[in-house]
Amino acid sequence: MQRIKLTQAAPGMVVARPIEAPNGQVLCAKGTVLSEAIIARLQKMDLTHVAVEGHPVDDGQAPQTLEAELAELDRRFERAMDNRLMAALKAAVQKHIRRRYARMAGEAPAPGGGGAGSPPAGA
Repeated sequence: MQRIKLTQAAPGMVVARPIEAPNGQVLCAKGTVLSEAIIARLQKMDLTHVAVEGHPVDDGQAPQTLEAELAELDRRFERAMDNRLMAALKAAVQKHIRRRYARMAGEAPAPGGGGAGSPPAGA
């Protein structure tokens, strides 16, 4: 999934998350295939971004590896690991990252989704 500017949207792209109006009304459901008419209508409603399936727009950045993303997470949390809540937050983010990479690879996430670097149970 990639969040892109509406100006980058093209016909044939598939909506990855429901598109909602500011009042919460769903304008396009997940799975909707964008057309010129839908894109024009969303632009008239002053919407600026849309989440689409895959990674159709080159953002100029090389995709990160799982190891690089986990190393960046470690760096961001290194000074806060003495705080139990921050350690729990880091573990939750690690789990999310691992699941995301497993989904992208078409694999089922490991039970618990934690793995190395997860805090012990009850931490």
